[in-house]
Amino acid sequence: MVHEKIQSEIRKAKTLHAAHGSALALDPVILSLTDGYRRAIEKTGTSMSSMGVPAACTACVEKGSGSCCFQGIEEGYDHVLLLANLLLGCDLPDSAEVPDGCFFVGSKGCKLTARYYFCLHYFCPDLMQVLGKDRVQALLITLGEELSIGWQLEQAVRNRLAAIPQRR
Repeated sequence: MVHEKIQSEIRKAKTLHAAHGSALALDPVILSLTDGYRRAIEKTGTSMSSMGVPAACTACVEKGSGSCCFQGIEEGYDHVLLLANLLLGCDLPDSAEVPDGCFFVGSKGCKLTARYYFCLHYFCPDLMQVLGKDRVQALLITLGEELSIGWQLEQAVRNRLAAIPQRR
């Protein structure tokens, strides 16, 4: 099955969230990082919108000239990044909506809140040309802030999960 690996990661994330989500959400470090991550994601979204990135990407998909949301890119997601999505209030899909695309892409774009490095950092040549060097550089700085705090949150979650006694 094409999506077997990501479905396994989703199950792990949902199991961890059911067992430890409440405790993680109340942890002061996790709470602070989650709030900061949410703000950074919003800042990135605002910057992208003001620069016309969503419109340019939508036009690309509608032209059928390709998509960076290709099938297989979801393999970059592990259960901890998916758990971060759950902590941010994002529902994880049970099945792919778009055939031959990323498991997480839907008719209105990405269904995830916390996204993988490639998904945020990739700019196709057409988009780079539309944006221009200066706006790409400004957007990369904003994206870097989001990726940095996202990484900090992932590490804090990994550390908290590692500290939980395992049943034998």
